[in-house]
Amino acid sequence: MAVKALVDSPIQKYLEALHGRVADLREGDLASYIPELTSADPEWFGIAVATVDGHVYQVGDSRQAFTIQSISKPFVYGLALADLGVERVLAKVGVEPSGEAFNSISLEPGTGRPLNPMINAGAIATTCMIAGDSPEQREQRILEMFARYTGHPMVVDERVYASEARTGHRNRALAHLMRNFDVIETDPEPGLDLYFRQCSVLVNCRDLALMGACLANNGVNPVTGVRALPEAQVARVLSVMSSCGMYDYSGGWIYSVGMPAKSGVGGGIVAVLPGQVGIAVFSPLLDARGNSCRGIRVCEEISRDFDLHLFHTSRSTSAAIIRARYDATLVGSQRRRRLAERDLLAQHGNRVRVYDLQGELTIGATESLVHEVLDELAGVEVLILDLARVVNVDQAAARMLADLSRDLTGQGRTVLIPGAANKYAFMRLVAQAWPQSQDLAIFQFSDSDHALEWAEDRLIATLAPPTDPTQETALADNDLCVTLSGEERAGLAAIAQRLEFAAGAPVFRTGEAADALFLIAQGRFEVLLPAPGQPPRRLSTLSPGMYFGELPLASGQPRSADVVARDGGACWRVPFAAIEAGLKIRLLSTIASQLAERLAEQARVQRLLG
Repeated sequence: MAVKALVDSPIQKYLEALHGRVADLREGDLASYIPELTSADPEWFGIAVATVDGHVYQVGDSRQAFTIQSISKPFVYGLALADLGVERVLAKVGVEPSGEAFNSISLEPGTGRPLNPMINAGAIATTCMIAGDSPEQREQRILEMFARYTGHPMVVDERVYASEARTGHRNRALAHLMRNFDVIETDPEPGLDLYFRQCSVLVNCRDLALMGACLANNGVNPVTGVRALPEAQVARVLSVMSSCGMYDYSGGWIYSVGMPAKSGVGGGIVAVLPGQVGIAVFSPLLDARGNSCRGIRVCEEISRDFDLHLFHTSRSTSAAIIRARYDATLVGSQRRRRLAERDLLAQHGNRVRVYDLQGELTIGATESLVHEVLDELAGVEVLILDLARVVNVDQAAARMLADLSRDLTGQGRTVLIPGAANKYAFMRLVAQAWPQSQDLAIFQFSDSDHALEWAEDRLIATLAPPTDPTQETALADNDLCVTLSGEERAGLAAIAQRLEFAAGAPVFRTGEAADALFLIAQGRFEVLLPAPGQPPRRLSTLSPGMYFGELPLASGQPRSADVVARDGGACWRVPFAAIEAGLKIRLLSTIASQLAERLAEQARVQRLLG
């Protein structure tokens, strides 16, 4: 498909104005640790945007060639996933953010496995996995892969390659260190040399925008129609870009820009808005973290000013209405689970799939949505279509959703549509098209979180032996006691008082003085955040064996949320004042460790959902 030049479009005008504003920013320095990069002109500055329907908008030095550098990493990672599969790649390179600089020595203790494929160590290990009978063949496969993304043949800048190879002592040390751990299983030098060459591939800003658009378009080049990456790997590549693509600025980037992205010390940044656009910026002046100063500013402003109509996203495509899609292996409900249940959901949570919808459901958009749902239905037992962010559902769309739900229910699957309670016309239209829906759980839940919890409970019940909901979990078996000795557990039990609560009874309220923590023996307890004039927001639901009210043990602060008994239950109350000093230290250590795990999980979900 030919690229359409829309020079008078709102996007083009916006980009020209944005380029003019940001061109005056002259902060930063040229990369110097690769000597050849210092020859770049600090005034170079280009912006390009490519949409999933093949439109490309560009301004400034968008055709100026520069070396791709670390922006190559997610794309080579995608090639490794396609070559070897997820399990074999994960065995060598993790996916956890390091929070450190690109050249950090972030290797797992004991295994030597790099934390993620976006830092140099992980990228070198990934490059060593590319299939081929010789270094020349592996290089050719990488160049052909890049050509599928950009739509034209790719070449290596030999001068930059020679400069990198001559000065890349830290990378060479990393490669040999990983060889010591068998992360790299053969002589590391050929793979390291290939890594230097992949970083020296020449691109321009327009190339990067198209590469981003390929990822936004489920792996297909929107201009040529050529598949650059198998669809199954696109989400994985975007995930590591979201969490690790901007190195030690990844958290700030996701917070302020909110798009999967990758930067390179050649001055490029590529960002992806899944289902819509690839955005690229080139300016060689870098900040202290190695990211383009102008590039960050441009992406921040586009993110802030972004509006769907600027990109002419058609409301007749699913890209306009699917805000997020995920399964229960990636995002869980606010119901906190113990280890055995978490393991079951990690293994089997793909049986529960959620589509977070937004905007207006018209006939065209819903038809596209239905096709996507059916294409991705293999193995799905519970389908959740969240309408909380949907502002309108027309008659044809309501009928299609009713037909889809009826057909899937007839196949033995369950469809849940939370967020529909205030959409009276939609509810009426579904009831007319499918009267039996009123007798099912399809509209039972007000939000996707409770629907997801219900689906998790149902899935766990089919996989694990049934448990007696009235059975009490012993205090010694509580999550808070996992690191305590027998003597310390006995000491904790000696100061604990068992309390019972009726369904809906409060344990404590926001703002109350905190003088004790609670270990759950029976029943479920909800942590709620009150909101004036609105129903309280559920922060989590806790089960027997868990605990709550622990943070003031360290902070001394008042209660920051309400806790109520959901179905009635019992807890052990442990007064802060009665906890002996040594036991308090042990408890705080356990609390801090488990809190860190929960925060890491919440951060991962936030990166996924944006």
